[in-house]
Amino acid sequence: MNLTPIELRFLQRLLADRRDRPHSASAERFYVDRKIGTPIGRKFVYSQEDVERVRSLLEALRLPLAASDQLIDRADAVLRPGISEKSGTVNPHANTVAFKVFAGGSPTTRPGYQVASVEEVAGLTPDLVMVVENFETLRQLERYQWVIDRLTSVKTALTIFKGDNIYRLDDAQNCISLFDCPVWGFHDFDPAGLHMSLSIRNIEEHLVPPQGLLAAAVVAQKRSDLYFNQYNQYAGALDLCDHPQIAALWSLMKRWQKGLPQEWMRDLSLTTTNTSQDSSTT
Repeated sequence: MNLTPIELRFLQRLLADRRDRPHSASAERFYVDRKIGTPIGRKFVYSQEDVERVRSLLEALRLPLAASDQLIDRADAVLRPGISEKSGTVNPHANTVAFKVFAGGSPTTRPGYQVASVEEVAGLTPDLVMVVENFETLRQLERYQWVIDRLTSVKTALTIFKGDNIYRLDDAQNCISLFDCPVWGFHDFDPAGLHMSLSIRNIEEHLVPPQGLLAAAVVAQKRSDLYFNQYNQYAGALDLCDHPQIAALWSLMKRWQKGLPQEWMRDLSLTTTNTSQDSSTT
């Protein structure tokens, strides 16, 4: 019997609470195919015998009895002939992080990025870990010349993507927490970005371009929305910040009342400083 993920969750919930269920495609299928449940009016009613049938079915199919149970890899689902490899198996992106490794400012990994398990990445021995907020930035990191200039003095730097709905945030956080070396936070220059860096254990600095480049770009791009939209949520914690470098950046941000997306820092160069630093900070 082949179960869809929706049907599997239906059975798991039924096993957990044995509540009556409204008519649905899943309820109808298990009533017709397995005599699970009794239709009464607009709902299906389930007895203890029905619940035992559900348990026996899941055990026979080698599927987890609860959504929180340990899932198997899709490759291991070959041990369940006739059952979809997507039912009761781990998301193929689970427990993985996207990363790049630099040695003296030069990438040692293939172009773009690499993906490996948390355990495999944690087995590396970098001198520095840099957390990168946006996936596009991780892929194009070599084009951020001012970042590469900073990394040239680092023997081995591991750059890790912060995470999203594909490479999970908690997997990246777990991986980062396993290193005892200094950490740089490379996030957006906005209240949320500063707060992300502040929350990292072993944070050494929130990475930003040289102040002249940063000041000119922040003023030129006029992204006051990044500042005001996030101020109420993060200002309280940042006002109490005791990290000297992040506190100094917060003071600058409050003075400018503007932010700057990480992606817009890619092509900054000395030509960006046509506007003087003195005039840009007013």
